[in-house]
Amino acid sequence: MKIQNISLYILSSFVILSLLPTIDSYFLGLYNEKRGFQVTALALSLIFIPKLNIDRKYYTILALIFLSAFFSALFSDNKLQTILNFLHFILLINMINLGFILQKNINKIFFLLFVSNLFVVCYSLLNYSFFIVEQAQPYPDAILYGFYNIRFFNQFQILCIPFVIYFLQHKKLSRAALILLTLNIFLFLLSSARGAILTSLVMLIFGRYYQLINRKQLLKILKCSFISLILFSIYFLYHQDPESINYVIRTSSSLRLEIWSDLLSNLTLSNIFIGNGPGVYFSQEYGNSHPHNSVLQLLYNWGGIITTSVIILFFKLFQLCLRYTNANNIPEFNICFLSLLGLLTYSLVSGVIVMPIPQTFIFVLIGILLSYLPLNLKVSNKSEKNMIIYSLLSLFYILFVILSYNCLDSIPYGPNFWSNGQISFNQCKIMYLKDF
Repeated sequence: MKIQNISLYILSSFVILSLLPTIDSYFLGLYNEKRGFQVTALALSLIFIPKLNIDRKYYTILALIFLSAFFSALFSDNKLQTILNFLHFILLINMINLGFILQKNINKIFFLLFVSNLFVVCYSLLNYSFFIVEQAQPYPDAILYGFYNIRFFNQFQILCIPFVIYFLQHKKLSRAALILLTLNIFLFLLSSARGAILTSLVMLIFGRYYQLINRKQLLKILKCSFISLILFSIYFLYHQDPESINYVIRTSSSLRLEIWSDLLSNLTLSNIFIGNGPGVYFSQEYGNSHPHNSVLQLLYNWGGIITTSVIILFFKLFQLCLRYTNANNIPEFNICFLSLLGLLTYSLVSGVIVMPIPQTFIFVLIGILLSYLPLNLKVSNKSEKNMIIYSLLSLFYILFVILSYNCLDSIPYGPNFWSNGQISFNQCKIMYLKDF
């Protein structure tokens, strides 16, 4: 079997299984099933996907990041949480290799995300129709499908909307894309997704300014937005529920500003260099295990060295992408670039870098973009020795994930790796680990 097909099967299976109806209520609950599917995808990718050969200077940067992360985990007060997130981070980086290989199946990836978005939107409308039939008052949490939190639904929308825009000029799917984009914007308004709406505006302005979106697409997007406003006005006037209205037009920061201020007040000099340890942030006061801001989360957990390195790498990547798109007009590249921009922008006000699906696609999209750039990147040949090493690492990672699920804190500071947040050895249900 060709490696391109294996890559496609791994990513497609992850997305499809994660969006199965009511999957979050079968076994583990909330988004933990999605995490389980992600863990499987990461482990399979490590074993079967060839690795990129990169320039020595980038190896140096990666080595610096790994070394800083190692010391961050070593000096952390919660070794189980940090080791788990450190391993997870390594396997996520490996997803760049998956994205690089997937470039040859790029059209299938576009279709996968288009159909996936169509499915969750149509299922959401079906949920809404039940409220209409029963003449009951609807509320966003019961309407939006596939994610137990509506912000996780919005994150998936931000990932998919650029791919919907791509199909606006498709010969056979342009009308379906037009309707789907309209409904996505309507669901933004319905869920009062202020951060997602702002992110979409950033994508639109950035995309048009750098010609990632052409004039015809822009006019269709504006048309969809106008129709969405009409639909939302009808919804608004039909239901006239004061509670829903107050939710939609609320002006608070949803505790974002308070959480950010609390995090900054807890930074110390050592935190700024090596952090407190991967994944250990939690706020007792606000009951959160991530601060809804990717930069602050990296700074608190991983430290200033890693945060600065990551920002520099993304800045360099964006520079290369802008040069490439100025010299070439490849719609597939432009759309992947736009989707990555959207996810990173939304991560400044939401937990994008925590949730399984957007977290995975950040690295997959980086790999796809690298496959287009003139960097002369090549994949290394697989060897039996490497296969054994990667298989053992994957097995160790899976066993560690299983262990961690049995070591959940009784107080649900969520979400983080698992949906209820913190884990530690002293919470383990396996008795001999309690004294570790």
